[in-house]
Amino acid sequence: MHYPIEESPGGFTTPLPSSAQRSVALSSKAHFCGHVVIGDGSGRGAASGAPARVVQVESHLELCWCLCLSLRPDIADLREQVGFDWFDEHGEYRTHYFDLFITRTDGTRIACAIRPVARTGGRFGRQMARIADQARSSRFADDVRLLTDADLDPVELHNAWLLHGVRAGDPPADAAAAQVLSEMTGTASLADLSARTDCGAAGFRALLRLVRSGQLRPVQNERITPATLAYKRSDL
Repeated sequence: MHYPIEESPGGFTTPLPSSAQRSVALSSKAHFCGHVVIGDGSGRGAASGAPARVVQVESHLELCWCLCLSLRPDIADLREQVGFDWFDEHGEYRTHYFDLFITRTDGTRIACAIRPVARTGGRFGRQMARIADQARSSRFADDVRLLTDADLDPVELHNAWLLHGVRAGDPPADAAAAQVLSEMTGTASLADLSARTDCGAAGFRALLRLVRSGQLRPVQNERITPATLAYKRSDL
C-alpha cells in the first residue's frame, strides 16, 4: 500500500501510520475496505490542526463516519480498531475492536461501534449492550455509541467529503485567501471571496481550507457551494 506523500521544506514525508490494534484487510471481494488519510499537513505535523495520519476502514459507512468525526471541532483525537477485553454470559473473555475511538476536546472518551441499521439487532445487539456496560464500568471509555447509516447527517457528510478533498495546501492561493480573510468584515458568499483572491478555482479551494480549519464559517448549516454565505471567526 502506497500512502499519499506531501511536500515539506525538507522534502517529502509520509503521514503517520495507523494506530489500529487490529489491521483490516487491504482488499476484499465481500465488502469495502481501505485506508484514508485524515488531519492536516504531513506526518511531521502541521502549522495548525492535527498531523496527517492513516486510518484503516472496513466499510464505506466507517469511512463516512471517519470523515465526519475527524472534521468536528470538538474532536481532539480519533483512533480506529481499538481493542477492549470483555467477558460473555459464560464468563469467557473475548476481545471486541471498536471501529472508532474518539477523544473530545474536553477529555471525554467515546468508543464507537459502526453498523448499518439493518445489522444492529440479534446477537450483535445483545453483545453490544454487554460490551458497552463493561466498557463504561471499567472506565475504558466514558461512553459507548452505536453509529449507523440512519444517524449520518447528509449535509455534514456532503461537506466532509468536500473539505476532505481540498486538504492538500496550495501556498500562493492559501496566502491570497488568508489576506482576503484578514480584510473581511460582515458576511460574504464564497464566490465573492474567491473573486477577491484573484486565484480562480485555486482560490475557492483555499477558502474551503479556511472553512475546514474553522477560520471561515458558513452562516447556515447547508451543503457548501459558491453561493454559501460565510463570516470570519470572531477571534481572528
